[in-house]
Amino acid sequence: MKSKLKLPKLKIGAAVLLISMAFAGCKKDETKIEPVSQTTKISEAEFTKLLKYLSISTGAPNDQIVFDEKKEEFVVYGWFHKSLADARLEHDRSNEYIATYEK
Repeated sequence: MKSKLKLPKLKIGAAVLLISMAFAGCKKDETKIEPVSQTTKISEAEFTKLLKYLSISTGAPNDQIVFDEKKEEFVVYGWFHKSLADARLEHDRSNEYIATYEK
């Protein structure tokens, strides 16, 4: 038995597409609230230790190394950025530096 209803396939496809887009577009956007992280305070002793480490490892004099408290990163020569976490991690892993300069 042949169907007497003859709709163009393009119109049916477009209708299905529009209906599926309408259902997908009606979902409510979920917003995630990120907790505010506290700024890490760095002690004077740790700052001096990391400053010396960066000075020796990069070859930059101390006056060319700046610590940005807002971004929590060291900036060497105005263009090389090293985060506080990376500087701590690298310092803690540098056995030869610790053996030579700190003991």
